[in-house]
Amino acid sequence: MELEKRKIYMDRMKYKAGTQIALEDDRNLQDNKPDITRILGQKGYIRLEELKPAPDHVTMRGKLYYKVLYQSDEGGQICSVEGSIPFEEQVHMDGLGTQELVQARWELDDMTISMINSRKLSVQAVACFELFVEELYEEQVPVELAQAAGETGIECRKKMLDVAGITVLKKDIFRIREEMELPQNCPNIASLIWENIELSELEFKAVEEKIFVKGEVRAFFLYSSQGDDGGAQVFGTTIPISGAVDCQGCTEDLITDIYYQISQQEIEVQEDFDGEKRVISLEMALDLYIKLYREEKIEILSDCYGLQKEVKLERQETEYRTMMSRCAGKYRLSEEIPAEGVPAGAKLLYYQAGVQKEGQQQTEEGIEILGAVDADFLLQDESDGKFYRLHADIPFRYLLETSGITAADFCSLRIHLDNLTAAGAGESWEVKGILSFEMAAFHRAKEDVIQGIELCEPDAEKFRRTPGMVGYVVKSGDSLWDIGKRYMVSLESLREMNHLARDEVRAGDKMLIIR
Repeated sequence: MELEKRKIYMDRMKYKAGTQIALEDDRNLQDNKPDITRILGQKGYIRLEELKPAPDHVTMRGKLYYKVLYQSDEGGQICSVEGSIPFEEQVHMDGLGTQELVQARWELDDMTISMINSRKLSVQAVACFELFVEELYEEQVPVELAQAAGETGIECRKKMLDVAGITVLKKDIFRIREEMELPQNCPNIASLIWENIELSELEFKAVEEKIFVKGEVRAFFLYSSQGDDGGAQVFGTTIPISGAVDCQGCTEDLITDIYYQISQQEIEVQEDFDGEKRVISLEMALDLYIKLYREEKIEILSDCYGLQKEVKLERQETEYRTMMSRCAGKYRLSEEIPAEGVPAGAKLLYYQAGVQKEGQQQTEEGIEILGAVDADFLLQDESDGKFYRLHADIPFRYLLETSGITAADFCSLRIHLDNLTAAGAGESWEVKGILSFEMAAFHRAKEDVIQGIELCEPDAEKFRRTPGMVGYVVKSGDSLWDIGKRYMVSLESLREMNHLARDEVRAGDKMLIIR
């Protein structure tokens, strides 16, 4: 006898490893650069150039790119210096083969750039990497017998599974191409000194055969102007972005779990229609790690017994994922930071900030998230044009209220920083912002499902000893199914003989059973 089965597609981590790399460099200024008086800003990013799998390990090659903004007392010039630190690391991954597709996520856990002297910088950073190989696999669950139950003399029971099966598991690239033109009151660009590009409010929405992407690009530029003074100028803008990536099998009802990382960024100054350098072009590439789930109810065959023959069931434990909840929360960030030496009339030009999650722990009320916001603010005194830097390292502790989630459940957490501002005067400034938390929680459930069924002739002696008619008193814990299975009687006949409108029975009920 055959079972009709349905496939449930799941994803799992096949291999996973993590590593930290300490990166250091001493960078001398070029001869044409003025001396450093004070550092105004710093930034860094990782570019992976190769992930080469080999037996039991993967070789990782790439570079840390860094850039420093500084001011010099030589005419009050604003300058920048940049460089890179190459790295190569072998990471052990037990069982890895040469044909596996290894993926990576990374972040700069800490980067410090300081002055050794007026002509030399010290760069120190710690880069954290998570390397992994994911795979799709299938579980099969029985949904029906190949023949109708009435024709085979088999009674069947079914149950409902709430399943979040994966529909799409892929990596893709979303490209951003934008042009930004200077306002009329801004002088032409001689050269770019500093730039800061940040993505905000990025959203992903599944539609038919595509994933829509929308959000904003927040851009800030510091540049030297053409003309007699050649002074430093600032230009900032926010641009809405939208687009789509093709995604076969995508539909509107799917649950999205998408992680992104900037893999490429190119900025170039171009001429406008009049031949003047007033246009800044931006090209970015985002690596998208896409998982799409479909939440559905699947009715499976959970048990069987025969009315004339004995039924032997082969069972196997099956693991599947079920969607528990999607929850969100917001946390208002507020912190006073020292601003010694910053004049009262200084104006905030821009900020760059990042969120570091330092840990999370399960509580009775939900998940407690620990972390810190690391932010740099660039200010300018409009009276004399001087620039100033404020740095803030703001810890936070937030309880994301959840229900029924345990440490064994799988949670996908995203943290976004929005509406960051800094305002103040004198020796202190107040930093405010909003942290947004979004989490999708999946429960890993297990079920003993039927994988095979066999009909056998009943035990003759047992069958002979079973009376044809029985008066039965229902015991505690009995169900109508249990009684029917014990005496090899159909549920329909039990209901008819005992005038039962439902399948519920209670301890002490008296029943007549006729085989």
